[in-house]
Amino acid sequence: MERAASQLLFLRADLPTRQGRPAGEEQQEEDTLPLEAIFCQACGGAVTDRGQRISVGGSHIHTFFNPAGIVYELGCFHQAAGCFTSGEATAEFTWFAGHRWRFALCRRCQAHLGWFFEMDEKNFYGLILARLREG
Repeated sequence: MERAASQLLFLRADLPTRQGRPAGEEQQEEDTLPLEAIFCQACGGAVTDRGQRISVGGSHIHTFFNPAGIVYELGCFHQAAGCFTSGEATAEFTWFAGHRWRFALCRRCQAHLGWFFEMDEKNFYGLILARLREG
């Protein structure tokens, strides 16, 4: 069990985080994070920062529901380095006309944080505000 845990830590060492590092590395990493960082609510990993907030269709915040009737409040962000995308891009039930979407997951814990919307050069992240916290 101890060996498996150490292997997991080794595999996860390259992912952004504020927790789980040796004391010397933790301070260095905190110094490189944006002053206004926004973190994953589930694991505390850095996701984006306030400077990446953008307005899409006249607003930064949008409220939508999915086909199952679940309501989401999204914030729009130009970049979210703490996310990776998953799945094939699709236009099915898109919330932003002309955009295709794929899932946006936390790089550190793989929690579903929202969606990456893409259309030519007008790409952005729509992140679920309830799944984020500010520093």
